[in-house]
Amino acid sequence: MKKFMTLCLVLLFGYVIFSLNSKPPENHLTKIKERGKLVVGTSPDFPPREFYIINDKGEKEIVGSDIALSKAIADKLGVKLEFVTTDFNGVIANLQTGTIDLGISGLSWTKARESVMDFSTGYAQETGDNGYQGLLVSKATADKFKTLDELKAANLTIGAQGGSIQYELALQITKPSSLKQYGTLDAAVLALNAGDIKAMVVSTTSAEPLIEAFDNLTILPRDVFDLDPENKYATNVIGVPKNYDNTELLAIINEIIETAIKDGTMEKWEAEAKELSTKALEE
Repeated sequence: MKKFMTLCLVLLFGYVIFSLNSKPPENHLTKIKERGKLVVGTSPDFPPREFYIINDKGEKEIVGSDIALSKAIADKLGVKLEFVTTDFNGVIANLQTGTIDLGISGLSWTKARESVMDFSTGYAQETGDNGYQGLLVSKATADKFKTLDELKAANLTIGAQGGSIQYELALQITKPSSLKQYGTLDAAVLALNAGDIKAMVVSTTSAEPLIEAFDNLTILPRDVFDLDPENKYATNVIGVPKNYDNTELLAIINEIIETAIKDGTMEKWEAEAKELSTKALEE
């Protein structure tokens, strides 16, 4: 009997400890409003989504369609907006640790990311005439390959931004030993221009402004060199750390996105961002 009572007490104690350590996740929306600030992580080297310009005051400023979306979310929540700028790997790491509220950086869904973050509804689709996952090369290199299989067989030295969808796609067309990882899109483009790499996997939407600055570079044609023909990674999403209850926050974010798409605001943000990115490169 004593042993039975002891066992019951042990089980009861264990249940109490488990209950104390099993608190429901904190409401993310409430936390942001109490703090009075929305912290957004971004890698500002991805025009026209997010990039730097020198504004009229001569100051460095982050702009882009994703930045406009971030401001709309902060305005809706009635809080201040703070950006944490890192390379793309840093954005992913900060989402995993919960040190930022949102990751808004040309982010796409993947199965691996889904295990560590929640996602908003999709926006800024790269389908049809809006871009694709492709290859940026020198014009001299472009003339050498007629098919994707020919390019794969050549085992070119290819560059891509670390942690990105483009890095994963690059692994499908060259050996790991021939793949060079770069912290920023800018660094990869400079390496390509200098001949340190022979090709670069890119979102062509972001590569188009670069061609304005580097007239010796070109994008290989979509009908042959589309690296995501099924459009698995064609849609951008906002990433949110999983260690919160994101239900209410995502409901608001999704409503903002859906409204901006329907009323043309998203298209307006993208057009303005493309104009700014082209102007910035010309300067």
